[in-house]
Amino acid sequence: MTDCSIDKITALMPHVIIVNSFDDENISLKVVKELKSDIRLSTVPIMVLLYGLNNNYKSQFIDLDIDDYLRFPFESNAFVHKINKLLKVGELQKQLNLSIQALEESLLIVNSQKKELDDNLTLAAKIQEALIPKTIGNIPNCSFEWKFKPSGKVGGDIFDVFMLDEEYMGLYMIDVMGHGVASSMLAVALSEFLITDVDRGSPLKRKTNTPPYYEILTPIQVVEYLNKRFPFTKYNHYFTIFYMVMNVKTGVIKYVRAAHPAPILFRINGEISELDAYGTPVGFAFKEGYEEGTINLDSGDNLVIYTDGLLEIEDENGKMISLNEIIKYLETEMQHNSHLLTSNLIKWISNKKVRDDLTVLEMKWVKFI
Repeated sequence: MTDCSIDKITALMPHVIIVNSFDDENISLKVVKELKSDIRLSTVPIMVLLYGLNNNYKSQFIDLDIDDYLRFPFESNAFVHKINKLLKVGELQKQLNLSIQALEESLLIVNSQKKELDDNLTLAAKIQEALIPKTIGNIPNCSFEWKFKPSGKVGGDIFDVFMLDEEYMGLYMIDVMGHGVASSMLAVALSEFLITDVDRGSPLKRKTNTPPYYEILTPIQVVEYLNKRFPFTKYNHYFTIFYMVMNVKTGVIKYVRAAHPAPILFRINGEISELDAYGTPVGFAFKEGYEEGTINLDSGDNLVIYTDGLLEIEDENGKMISLNEIIKYLETEMQHNSHLLTSNLIKWISNKKVRDDLTVLEMKWVKFI
């Protein structure tokens, strides 16, 4: 068979090809090979008409993956039956090939969309990472250690430390419900919202008509405003927040803990306590409201603030680490470390796979001025 003959057959695109092996068996084998090798005819069933009882010859055709065969002599109804069967096989093969083609095209689209999504997630991660402090500016009497580790490319944790004026420092840590893109978007929005510039409508400070022409809002005022500004009914997300305002000269802290894990205070004298003033998540209008707590730091005290991802990491044996174990570890660090307590803990966390977004921030207050 010539290429021209193959082209004529493909131009016709028959439903079934019948090869008559009567003239020359070797030529018939060659014809079947050429037909089978042409991708254009891949869905067309091939039936061979055999003469004689040579089973070896039959096997050679079967090895070429023909769809059926019929020996002479045969009855007409047997011939019709096989043709009808091959017609159904051919139609099913065409449908299968079309389905495969559609699936391949869909996979190409999905892979393209996945790449676009991955690119966008990478960009979102860079944006979020840019909002996490690389360094914390000059905060009088304070030193810090921190770790931010999202469970995926992006997460719902965010925090910041800043001076509200020359005497007062503000600090917040936020954990948006869940993790992923939606949580990250709200975390980024909150970070951009919690600015200190009164001219841009800061929720942390407001203008006044008398010097110094601004007023620092109390933590409870800030969180109550956030609760109204970010209702669950609008964003379908809620978040926890720890927000505090500290006089950096006296060490007096006022804070609100809106369902956020209670920060741990390690006193210089060895006492350990939690900042556990009551508060509900931001986004829900609970009647209980919020409780504003006040503590007075002593020079050398350490405050550890964290998100609940800290309580979802495992040790080398796959066992979940409890808060009590973490406190005991940090208590041991107090006996050997005169400065920051979480440095080794943060190094240990860095090598662990986290189940939830995780943030740890430690502040030490030492009165110099």
